[in-house]
Amino acid sequence: MLSARVVVRWLPAVVSFFVLAADGIAGGAYFPRAWRLTTLAFLALAAAALIGRTRIALSFLERWVLVSFGALAVWAALSSQWSLHPHTSVLEGERDLVYLAAVAAVLLSVDRTSLPQLLAGALGGVTVICGYGLVTHLFFGHGPVTIQGNLLFEPLGYANGLGIYAAIGLLLAAGLALATPWTPARVACLGCIGILAPTLYLTESRAAMLALAVGVVVLLAFGRRMSRPVALGAAAAAVGLVIAVVLMHQTGERSLVTELFGENRPRYWHVAWREFTENRVLGSGAGTFDEFWLDWGTVSSYARDAHNLYLETLAELGVPGLLLLLSALLPPLFVLRRGRDPLRATAAAGYVAYLIHTGVDWDWELPATTIAGLLCAAALLVDGRGDDARELSARTRVALFSLIVVLAVVAFVRLHSGPRLPFAP
Repeated sequence: MLSARVVVRWLPAVVSFFVLAADGIAGGAYFPRAWRLTTLAFLALAAAALIGRTRIALSFLERWVLVSFGALAVWAALSSQWSLHPHTSVLEGERDLVYLAAVAAVLLSVDRTSLPQLLAGALGGVTVICGYGLVTHLFFGHGPVTIQGNLLFEPLGYANGLGIYAAIGLLLAAGLALATPWTPARVACLGCIGILAPTLYLTESRAAMLALAVGVVVLLAFGRRMSRPVALGAAAAAVGLVIAVVLMHQTGERSLVTELFGENRPRYWHVAWREFTENRVLGSGAGTFDEFWLDWGTVSSYARDAHNLYLETLAELGVPGLLLLLSALLPPLFVLRRGRDPLRATAAAGYVAYLIHTGVDWDWELPATTIAGLLCAAALLVDGRGDDARELSARTRVALFSLIVVLAVVAFVRLHSGPRLPFAP
């Protein structure tokens, strides 16, 4: 019979594996029903931690991040009061609760000794999804798709989304292989690379490849010290990847930005900036970019998202929204001041890759990819837990548990009665 200690150590890994696998197979959890179920899963883990763990201590950074994610979700929902699409704004705020629940579940249930299991579970979930997509693409193909052509995009439904999914997995696999002293675990991680690398290649996601290259640099900079030849070789490989991506798409007729990110993204960004200039204080309301694109877009293609999380947040939620977003996303990086550590570098590499990619695409609307990145962020926060971590009092536990119950009830009610509107790119 499994001991309680083994269950506590591996439960977060099991949850991270099944959430990333389930969300991946469900189209990246793009639709409301999938993200409501995901919210319930993470809330259940958080509630179990509050009940079952004898001691839970959170650092100042951890508390700051939790409050920031909560405030961001509330601000997005409140923007329905001045939004052009009130119901969509409420849905945007509801989806933000998934990210709050994911981070809270990890911070409440995981300690430093469980971080390898957490990241290994995430790697397993990503690899299963990429393996499924790779096998079906190579041996069964797919029906005619007008936008994505022959790119590998299933089961997430978006090639660039699957690309960053695979890139985060590659960084986790490489980092865990370097961090673990156990040979079978190292072999398993390297085996994952055999699935993840061709997946990334077949998506042809240039931004994901660039994010991977930057992640490799982070892995080298903050991981275990290597011999000079090995470090130089790995750095050269990362630089070579960037050069290959540029040359692969170089035509000599377009700017570097257009070559790397496509023709339409600069147009999206221009409209998003103009949207901000029209609503500088509060923004136009969460989920309203599409309205401005219909008015000001310079090409006939439809776009619901600005393909840049930071700029879109500024346009839709104003300066307060962007500040809340940055205050939620940036603090995990402060942990890197603690110095070199292979596990810390692994989590940082995956998270930095996500932060870069979401600056040029709509990962925030694909909870599967964002949760993969946020699991890495939460791992960083747990790793940075130091002497300033204060234990949760009994009163605080009761308050948090009550809040979790309320959010779970809301998610359950919305699961059965809430709108099921899609969020198209």
